[in-house]
Amino acid sequence: LKSDPPFRAVDKVSFEICPHENVGLVGESGCGKSTLLRTILGLDKPQAGEVRVFGEPFPAQNLAKTKELRRKIQVVFQDPFGSFDPRWRVEQIIAENFHLYDRPISSKNARIRIEKILEQVGLSGGDADRFPHEFSGGQRQRIAIARALITEPSVIALDEAVSALDVTVRAKVLDLLAELSDRLGVAYLFVTHDLTVVRSITDRVMVMKSGKIVEEGDTEAVFTNPQHPYTIDLLNAAPNLNRALEQRKAIQQ
Repeated sequence: LKSDPPFRAVDKVSFEICPHENVGLVGESGCGKSTLLRTILGLDKPQAGEVRVFGEPFPAQNLAKTKELRRKIQVVFQDPFGSFDPRWRVEQIIAENFHLYDRPISSKNARIRIEKILEQVGLSGGDADRFPHEFSGGQRQRIAIARALITEPSVIALDEAVSALDVTVRAKVLDLLAELSDRLGVAYLFVTHDLTVVRSITDRVMVMKSGKIVEEGDTEAVFTNPQHPYTIDLLNAAPNLNRALEQRKAIQQ
C-alpha cells in the first residue's frame, strides 16, 4: 500500500511581531496554531527554520541565554486553573517565574513585586496569600496575566486566553489587556478561533489554514475586505446577531 505523504503542521510560516504590536493568529481547530505556538515558546523544536527573540536564536545554545530570552516571552493559557498548582498560594504561583533570573530575589523584594503586579491586574496585594480555588474564573485569569508580567516580558502569547470566560468577564479582561499594553508597552500574540476577540484588540491578523498563513494584514482591513476564500468562509461562519435577526424576520414574513 502506498502511504500518504507526511503532513506539515506548520508549513513555511514566517512573521515578525514588532514592539508594542498586538497580533492575532486565527484559524479552525487542527490548522496548526497550537504547534506554531509551541514552537515559538521553545517547547517544540522545528524541523527547519528557527525562532528569534530580539534577533537571538531561541532557545539559545546555552541555558543562561535561554533563560534571559524566556523572560522576554511569556504565555497565558486558556485554563488558568489547570496551569496552577492548586496546593500553592498565589504568591508561590507568581514567584515561580523568578527562577528565570540568574540571581536570587530576596523574599522581601519578591513580595513587593508580587503585590504590585497583582494591583496592576486589578486584584489586591493581599490576594497573594490566597489559593486559586478562592477566585472566580476571571480573577484566576488575572493571576495568570500577573504571572506572565512578573518577568517584565516584551511579548505575551495568549492561547485562547479569554474563550472560557463569560461575555461580561471576557470584555473586562480584554480591557485590562489593552490597558496593560498601552501602559507597559508589551506586545501580544493572540492565538484564538474567536474572531470577535481578534477584531477588538489586535492591530494585525494572520489567518492560518492547513499549516500555512493564507492571509495577513491590518485587522480592520482583513475583516472588512477579506481576500482569501478561507478568510471569507471564517467570517461568514462567525456568529452575527444582526444577520440572524434579519434572517428570522425574513422567515416570519
